Amino acid sequence: MIYSVVDIGSNTIRLQLYQYKKGKLKTIISKKKTAGLISYKENNKLNDEGIQTLLSILKSFKKNLIQLKVDNVCYFATASIRNLKNSDDILQLIKEELNIDIYLLESKTEAMMSFNAVKNSGKMTSDEGILCDVGGGSSEIVYFNNRTPQELTSIDIGSLNSYYKYVSVMLPSTSECEAIRNDVLEKIKKSEVNKHTVTHLYAVGGTIRAIKKVLEHICIKEDKTSIITPAMLKKLQSELNKNNKEYFTKILQVKAERIHTLVPGLVIIATIAEYFNIKQIHVSHKTVREGVVYSIIENDKNDNE
Repeated sequence: MIYSVVDIGSNTIRLQLYQYKKGKLKTIISKKKTAGLISYKENNKLNDEGIQTLLSILKSFKKNLIQLKVDNVCYFATASIRNLKNSDDILQLIKEELNIDIYLLESKTEAMMSFNAVKNSGKMTSDEGILCDVGGGSSEIVYFNNRTPQELTSIDIGSLNSYYKYVSVMLPSTSECEAIRNDVLEKIKKSEVNKHTVTHLYAVGGTIRAIKKVLEHICIKEDKTSIITPAMLKKLQSELNKNNKEYFTKILQVKAERIHTLVPGLVIIATIAEYFNIKQIHVSHKTVREGVVYSIIENDKNDNE
């Protein structure tokens, strides 16, 4: 069975096709386009230029899907649209112009989808821990025990909106990093996730995958496992705060498109790890997209019973 999703994020919009066979999900096509929707926000509304950018990309992806003869498509959006004052108007316009229905993931649903993606991947090796999904416009946090979510929350700070809110140049200064850290701590403390002392953090999203690649490239992380440590994050942040030109150059070689959001995202993840006394950070290559597909598959199974 073929499934497809279009994920509208704060920075990128992604089209992915999956094949589900014998209980396993395999990516067969993956495309992304940088939209930078957050940069088109004015007074917490997406301006006309941003709306036209969104429409253009969705029109292009819809054409691709028609050419591929894919009917089973779920278009969804997260904080990129969810937190906008004109979200209803945008969804209505997309429906009128392109005949596309956009499913707006609520924050806790998004957290649950990310959790399900990691759990169904077979890579969740601990019974208790924290899962976090740091996106461009929000960060989802799940405390789980017996591999079952117990507490879920979403805080409205991500790698991209924290950059625009706090950072004055390309890389944040020490004081700007501290401002991001304090914002994250304040929001977690006010959230529905209590403070737990756990060993394992499962990190989801492009930010943590980019950080892992950078850590490997600059040899702070020398093995090829999916595990990194808070000490590695601290070392990377320390060197970048010193304006280490060697590190800066290597980041440009590995992830040039994420150069401005890498450190804000790093600070967010490091702060979450610090708050819950994390010892190991497991970098997942699964995302909320796989979680959405697993949810669709489960619903299909229930409908056929």
